[in-house]
Parts: sequence; structure tokens; C-alpha cells
Amino acid sequence: MTRALALGAVVVALAAGPARAADPRPQPKEADLGQKRQVAPDASLGGSLQAAKKVAEPGGPKLDFETFRKKVEVDISAKRREEIASLQQLIQLGGGSATETPQWYFRLAELLWEESQYFFFEANRRDDRIIEIGTSNPGEVGRLQEEKKGLDQQSRRLQEQAVALYKAIISRYPSYPRLDEVLYFLGENLSRRDRNDPDALKAYRALIQKFPSSRYVPDAWMAFGEYYFERANKNDRNGNLRKALESYRKAAEYQESSVYGYALYKQGWVHYNLGNWSEALELFRGVIFFGEMPTSTVPADRKLALVKEARKDYVRTYSHVGSAEGAWDDFRRVGGQTGWWDMLKSLAGLYFDEGKDRDAVLVYHRMIQEKPLSVEAPFFQSRIVTCAGRMGRKDAAVAQAHVFVRMLRDIEASAEGKDPKNAKVLKDARRDAESTLRILAVQYHNEWKKTRDDPVAGYAAAVYKDYLDVFPGEPPAYEMRFFHAELLYALADFEAAGAEYERVALADVQALKAKPQAGQPAPKPGKFFKDALENAVFAYDLVAKKLDETEKRQPSDPKKKLAMAPQRQKLAEACQRYLEYQPRGEKWVEVAYKLANLHYRHNAFGEASDLFTRIALDHPQHELAGYSANLVLDAYNLLGDWRNVNGWAKRFYDNRALIAAHPQLKDDLSRVIEQSAFKVIEEKEKAQDFVGAAEQYLAFARDWPTSRLAPTAYYNASVDYVRAHRLDRAMEIREQFLQRYPTHTLAPKSLYDNAEAYEAVADFGRAADHYERYFQAWRAASRREPPPAAKGKARARGKAAAAVAEAPAGPPAVYEEKKANDAIVNAAVFRAGLREWAKAEAATRAYLDTWPNGPDARRMFRSLADLYGKQGQASRELRQLEEFQLKYARDPEDWMDAQQRIAAIQEKSGNGAAAQRTYQAGYAYWRRNRDKVKERGLGLVAQAMYLELEDDFGKYDKITLDVAPNYLKAQLQVKGRKLKQLEDAYGEVVKLKQAGPAICALYKIGLGYERFARALHAAPIPREIRGNKAFVEEYRAQLTQASEPLERKAVEGFELAANASRDYGVVNACARDASAMLAKAKPDQAGAASAEVVPPVPAPPIAEAPKGYGILAEIQPVQSRPAAGAPRAAEAPLPVLRLQPAGARSAAAEPGDPRPGRTAAEPADARSGRADAEPQLPRRKKGGDEDEDLLP
Repeated sequence: MTRALALGAVVVALAAGPARAADPRPQPKEADLGQKRQVAPDASLGGSLQAAKKVAEPGGPKLDFETFRKKVEVDISAKRREEIASLQQLIQLGGGSATETPQWYFRLAELLWEESQYFFFEANRRDDRIIEIGTSNPGEVGRLQEEKKGLDQQSRRLQEQAVALYKAIISRYPSYPRLDEVLYFLGENLSRRDRNDPDALKAYRALIQKFPSSRYVPDAWMAFGEYYFERANKNDRNGNLRKALESYRKAAEYQESSVYGYALYKQGWVHYNLGNWSEALELFRGVIFFGEMPTSTVPADRKLALVKEARKDYVRTYSHVGSAEGAWDDFRRVGGQTGWWDMLKSLAGLYFDEGKDRDAVLVYHRMIQEKPLSVEAPFFQSRIVTCAGRMGRKDAAVAQAHVFVRMLRDIEASAEGKDPKNAKVLKDARRDAESTLRILAVQYHNEWKKTRDDPVAGYAAAVYKDYLDVFPGEPPAYEMRFFHAELLYALADFEAAGAEYERVALADVQALKAKPQAGQPAPKPGKFFKDALENAVFAYDLVAKKLDETEKRQPSDPKKKLAMAPQRQKLAEACQRYLEYQPRGEKWVEVAYKLANLHYRHNAFGEASDLFTRIALDHPQHELAGYSANLVLDAYNLLGDWRNVNGWAKRFYDNRALIAAHPQLKDDLSRVIEQSAFKVIEEKEKAQDFVGAAEQYLAFARDWPTSRLAPTAYYNASVDYVRAHRLDRAMEIREQFLQRYPTHTLAPKSLYDNAEAYEAVADFGRAADHYERYFQAWRAASRREPPPAAKGKARARGKAAAAVAEAPAGPPAVYEEKKANDAIVNAAVFRAGLREWAKAEAATRAYLDTWPNGPDARRMFRSLADLYGKQGQASRELRQLEEFQLKYARDPEDWMDAQQRIAAIQEKSGNGAAAQRTYQAGYAYWRRNRDKVKERGLGLVAQAMYLELEDDFGKYDKITLDVAPNYLKAQLQVKGRKLKQLEDAYGEVVKLKQAGPAICALYKIGLGYERFARALHAAPIPREIRGNKAFVEEYRAQLTQASEPLERKAVEGFELAANASRDYGVVNACARDASAMLAKAKPDQAGAASAEVVPPVPAPPIAEAPKGYGILAEIQPVQSRPAAGAPRAAEAPLPVLRLQPAGARSAAAEPGDPRPGRTAAEPADARSGRADAEPQLPRRKKGGDEDEDLLP
């Protein structure tokens, strides 16, 4: 199914040009890698953590008695040989006295013994040399062996001569003063020659019995003790040990003797062998204390050795009877500051070797606490890990392993760890830890294989990781890493498993690439190389699949390679390694397909096609060969390389083995070969030969009328004609398309494109026809009715009818509601612009019937009022506006805007009373909703406010100054206050910045001051002075002087009105009256202020083209033609009102006068602008501030 879909996509895409949207890329089939082979670690890789089998307790001390015997210096020199020769001559010559001759014998025996020792040492040196040479020089070894043999013989000969001389002295000179020494050295030499020589014991016994006060007696007793001590290991163990103990005690009676300390030491060993632990501890402790005493009789050069061995043996004995917890304090007392640490180490080692794991952990842990940064700490911690493992505490073993790793890294990085003298200590720690971690990891892994206990697997993985972090370069690390990967894979941690497999494989790759040494065979990979290569693919494949499940892939440009996610990049590298190093591997095809698929998905089509073609051509019978052939074609399809699509399709078609194994490919490839020629047309498009490309598309449609690509060819031809600026031809082809394929999926687009094209060439009538057809087709489709046929077109006959009948069934045409909405709006606008009122009204009604609450419903409903107004149907226009207020004017601004228009219609119709009521109703509505009204509707408010002030102005104007002189001042104040109230009220109108009302309000302010000044001039002359001409003139002069400020104020008001008229570009009756008043007041400036001055003529507006949704000229710009009877463009909005004098400008039109009695409606322009502050009519009140300028 996947293959069919993918190849189908190629076939469909063959008919789609690069400028059209391509179908989504099909998801290729995944390669099934099959079952992964599982490998378990061999137990031999690990080993055992169990303590070594318990060996026999040592029967005696390492410190030999010979160390404490009387020593005779061995002087190695020719001088000794000369002395021997001289003594031998003296003895041969004779003549010595009874005192001298035994003395000569004794001295000669000493010298001969020393010489025998010399030859003995020389013979041993030959042994050292033989060991050093080994098997490299057999001739030299033979020569050295002969030399050794001669030296041994010489040593024995000299030794026998010395013994003979001692015996001669004893037998011949029994009264020799130094006979005790002779007996001692005789015994010593005999025992050295043979430790069990009975004559030696006889000599010692004679010494003890005959010379009890001799200084050699303690040594003689020690010799007896040593004899019995050694015999205890052969027979009568307890009996001989007791005899030895008695002899040692005899020797210890001589505290001044040099053997006293050793005698105590050996007593301790006898008790140890007898199992008397407490007695042994006491004796060993005594030896330690005695050896450390300054007055000790132990020779200085042997004291250190004795104390050291006594401490060790004390620790050994303590391990039998003491506790791990108490050792800390006990050893500090016994060992002192210099010895307690070594004693603790010895005790921990004994516990560890004997399998006393708990005690060992306690001691090692205490020592780490004491010296956490010591270079010995890692070794102690490694022993703790081993003990935890032997105790079966997996959790503790893993936790302590983590501690070891951290500790080792910290200490190795420290200055002490980098000191070369500490290298051996750290090396021992690493050796111990390496073995322990390896054994634990393998044991836990194999245990999990049997029990499937998840916690055990976790312990194994943790130990594996610690091992590989610390010992990556050890020989077992290769296998450990592989089995770590196996465990991680089994635990579904595929990414980590893949990384470990990869490291194993890379180690083997590095070995293969290494240059072989001269004379050595070529390097070979490890035994898990193949498995590591294959398993890395397995692991990273699962990681990539998990990413596929969560990642949302976005469409991309096929010609731009995509960067692979790190997870997929790892899979690609693993696949590439497998293909390189396993060219004949069992899973080569699956891995190659997987790698090719990765390249394909990331637009690396060159690499993908190379692998896909190798699979299809070299392994045609494999299941993936058919998919690979398909994906090769799809890759070239995505690149738009149609020539390669055609060429590879032919090559696959000619491969008999491939077609035989995958027969379903035959028909698909046949269609690809047949239709791939269609894509060659695009070469002309790329060469900008759009007319030629369009003609070939049409030829293709004629030659392949039943092809699924035939409709697309027609449509593409229209697109290319547009590109060639042949818009007329493009529209013609689209019309043909709509006749042949009215239900095709591209039919709606063609219809809408033609509507926009007619709009672009200003053929608004045909544009409206097509927009209406689109709307009707959409409505019919939504109601499942047959779409309407094009008007004015005859039914297709002959070939055309056959083409329609034979046209392939494709996806159904889909008309979009948004476009249908835009289309009917555009149609309504165009019909109105063409003054086709009935059709415009029908289109508008169609919109409102379909979308009564649509986004354009309010505008469309009100546009009906515009239609009626343009037709002079004032009553229908009025009703439409009133209905608009009820249905759609939810926004107060919309309501006010409609209300103002209603008032204007009533004024224009001569119904001033109705207009007055409309203004009042609007003004009352505004006061209720003033916080919601912004710009629109303020024109009505300003006009209503202005009209409401007319009555007040009339009342003001009626205030006369024809009063008695004593009332004149009060009357002036009344009129002044009234004028001030009017000025404030008109100022509120001005603040609304509505052109007509603002101009008239300013004019009325000026007029108010002018009337006040006129009233002053007309004030009657008081009766008292009428007869006195001078008084009358003086009185009139005072009135004139009092009126001058008022006249100036009046002129200022008229100037502001005239300036406002210029700024707004509006000339009404108020503006003309203001200009007239200015002409009277300033006749010298009358020309500049005249309202008859022609304003600057603006550029003539472009003839109105119908406006609507969609483009006007997207494909080919065409100059608009003015539509007959089209409505005039709206006038430009007024500029912001300025209250300062400005240059003379007059309006271009007279929009009307807001004063009562006028019938001309205020133009729409008067609605522009915003008030600086919320306008309010001033409240009328008595009294108040007086304007000083109004007072006489």
C-alpha cells in the first residue's frame, strides 16, 4: 500500500508545475531489521570476590634468630687470606705454648669461617646473574652454574676446616680460657651447616653445663628453643612447644643479653601456636614496649625490625581475640604515634583476607574518615566495595563503587596524587578496584539474566558505568563495554546502548586502521566487532523511531538539505559503518535502505538515490527493492529532475528480475514513462518561453484527453499565458476549462481567477457576472444543487462534448465560502458603479439573505440606502436608514451617523420641522451616550447645539439700552452677561470642530459683539442734556469710545469665522456674512477677505472605479475606464479648525447654512474632526462675572 501511494504521488506530481503546490511527500516504508542477537557475558570475564581459601597459620615469625646471634664481622679482603696463610705457617712450624696454640687455632677457625661465608655469598651472586640472563644466553648460564658449583664446594671445604679446628681445641686444650666461646662457635657453625645436627646441641649443652656464667649461655638456650620450636611442626607439637617455651624462658632470664627481646618475642609465638591469645598479646605488647625503651639491650640495628615484627604479630593475634571497634584505641596505645596506622592497615588486611567483611569494612571506613585525602583512601574504598559485594549487599556495593570513583578522581587530581612516589599506592588501589567492579558487574548482569529482577539490572548498569569511567583503557574494558551496551539495550535505554556499541565498534575500527608493526600480522578486530556494528544500528533505530513519534515534521523545500537531528545523525553514522565494514553482512540491504531513507527524508537525494538504486538493481528480489525503485523516482520528482525520472523509470522497467519479483511496478512504471514527458514542458517555462509552454500544455491535453493531468494541463496553460502577458488568451483558456471540466477541483479557482482578471482590465460588467457565478456555484454546492451554467454560452457539442464526457474523474470542486463572500460583495459594488441599480440591489440582498450577521452585513444593509439615494428615492432611503438604526446600529456612532443623514434628507426635502425634531432626538441620544460617541455623529450634535442657541441669541438681541440714565449701567451689565453666556455656548460648538456649525458659531460671536456696539450707538440722549449741544456731543463721544472694544471683538469674531471657513474649505452663508461684515469694518482689506476669491483648484479626482474585495490588477495592470454615471468621489475631510487668523482661502463649494430657515442639508464633510473637550451647553444663571470690555 505504501509503495502504491508513493509511486502514485510521483505520477500526480508529474503533471504539477513547480509553481503549483506539490502533494505532501509520502512516508516511505520502514526497513525491518529483524530480531537482535543477544549475548551474555562469560563468567570467566568476572571471576569471584570470595576470600581466598584459608591457609595455614604461620608456624613462626618471619624474624629469624640468626638476626640476634653473636655476629662475626666478615672482612672481605686479601688481608684476611694473608692472615690465614700466616697462621697456618705458625701452626705447621709448631713451637707455640699451651696458651698461644689454641689461640692460633681459634683465630684461624674464625678466619676460615669468614672465608667460607665469602665464597657462599659469591655463589649466591652467580644465582642472581643466572636469573637475570634467563634463557637468552644458555652458554653463559652454563658457565655461571659451573662457577657456582666450585664456589659452593670451596665454601663447604673452608667450613669443615673451621669445625675441625674448634673440635681440636676442645679435645687438645680443655683448659683453654676461651673454651666457652669455642663451644658456642662450634655449635653455631654446626647448626648453620645443618640445623638438626645433634653435635651442635651437644656443644650448646656443654657450654650451659660447664660455663653457666658465660655470656653465650642465653644464645645457647635460644638455640635449644629454636630446635624444639622447629620440631613442633613435625611431631609432638604441644610437647615440643612447651620445651621451646621453657628454653625461651631460660634465655629471658638474662635481661642484659642481646637476645632477651627476641626470647620474649618467641615466647609470644609459642603461646600463639598453643592458642593462648591473651598471653601472646601480652608478650607481643611487652616486646614492643621493651624495644622502644632507650635502655633496651636489643642491638640498635635490630631494634626496629623486632618492634616492627612484634607489632605485626600483635595485630595478627588481635584479629583472633579483639574487636574491630576497639582496635582504634588499642592500637593507638600499643603502636604509638608511629605505629598505630600500619597496625590498623594490617588488621584490615587480615580481616579482608580471612573473609571477615563486616570487620574489614568498619576498619577501612574508619581509616578513610581519619585521612580522607590520603593516597591510600582509594585502596581502602576499593576493599569496602569488595566486602559489600561479598556480603551480598548489592545496593551498598553500588553506592560504595560510586564513592570510589569520585574519591579516585579527586585524589588523582590532587598534588599528592600526582606525586610519583605515590604512584604504586594508587596503582594497587586501581588494580583492586578494577577486579572488584568487573566481577560485580558481570555477576549482577548474569544474575539478572536468570532472575529478570529489575533492581539487579540497575545495579549491574551502575557498576558497568563506574568501571568504564575509571578503567576505559584496561584490556577487559572492550568486553565490559559491549556487555554494558547489551544490558542497556535490554533495559530499553537505547540511546545509551547505541553509544556504547558505537565505542566498541570505533575501537575495532581504530585497530583495523593502525599500521601493523614490522614482521607482525595485520591487526584484527575484537570478537564483538560484527555484533557491535549491527547492534548500534538496532539501538539508534529505536531512538530515531521514538523521535518520529513525537516530532511534527514541517513541509520543507526539497532542494534544501535538512540538518539531521542528533539522534538520526547517530543512526546514519551507525548504518554507514555497518555498510563499510560488513559489505556482505546479513542485514546489508535493510541497513542500506534505512540509511537511504534517512537521506531521503532530509533531502539528501543524491546519497539516498545511490543506495536505493544499489538495492533495486543488485538485490532485485528483496522485498525492499520495489520500494527502493519507487523512492528513486520520487527523489528526482521532488527535485523536479524529470529527465532522470524518465530515465530511471525506463531502466527499472527493463530490469526483468525486478519486474518479475514486483509485478505491480509494471503498470506504475509504464504510466511514469508515458507521462514524465509532460514535465519536460517545464523546461520551456524555466527558459521564460511561456507561450511555447502554454501551447505544449494544450497539445498535451488534446493528445491525452483521458489523462488525469489533462485538466491540470489546461489550467497550467492559462497560468503561462498570464506570465506571457496574454491575459485575454488566459481568460479564454479558463473559459474552455470551465466548459470541459466544470466539476474539477481547479474549476472554482479558474472561475475566480477570471473574475479578478476582468476586474483588472476594468471590464466590471463581466467581472460582476463571474463573481455572481462563483457565489451561485458556492451556494449550489452548499445546498448540493447542480452549479449554474455560464450565461450566454452555447452547450458544448461534438469534440468538446466528448472531451467533457471522457474527462477523468478527479477530486470534487470546492468553492470557498470566504471567496463566495468576497465575490458577491464585489459584484454588488461593481453593479452599483455601473448604475445597474436592480442588479446591485439583488446582489446586496443575496449577501444579506446568506449572511445576515456577516462581517459586511452592516455595510451592505446601509449601502441599500446609498442605492436609493442615488436613484432619488428619498422615502426608501429614509426608511432604509431608519431600519438600519433598528437592526444594525448597535454602535452609538453608527446610530448618530444615520440620524444625521436622516436629518439632512428631511432638510433637503423641505421638512424643516421634522429635521429640527431629528436634530433634537439625536442631541438627546448623544447626551445619553456621549462617552461612546467619538468622531462620527458629532456633526449632528454640533448642529443641534447651534440651533438650540438661536432662541437665546434672539432674546439677547432684544435687550435694548433705551432706558433711563440711572438704569443704563444695570442694563449694560445684563446685556454683557448675556453676551458672555452666548460666547461660551458658541465656544462649545466650535470645540466640536464641525465645519458648518463652527463657522456659524464664530460668526454669531462676532455678530453678538457687533449688535452690542450698535445698541450703544443707538442709545437715547438723556433728556437733561438734549438742549446742550456740547453735552450731547460729549455724550455721544463717550458712547463711541465705549463701543470701540466691542467693535474690535466683533471684527475678531468675523475674522475667526472667515479663517475657519478657509481652514475647513467650506463657504456657507455664515462665512459670506462674516466676510461682508469684515468688508464694512475694514474696507481696505475687503479684497483679501472676500468670500468670492476662487480657492486653489485641487487636482481632478480619478474617475471612480468600482471598489470591492480581491485584487484589481494582480496579473496585468490596466488603466481603469470611468464608468458611466458612476458616483462622484467623496470630498476630502476638513483640516483641523484653527482659531487664529490665517491666509485668505475660500471654499470650493457651499455646503449650506446651519441657521434656522435654511433648507440646505449640512454636508458630510461637516462631520469630520474631534472635539478637544466634551462639549456642554452652558447653564444660564443670574449674576456672574462681568466682562470689562462691555462696560461703558
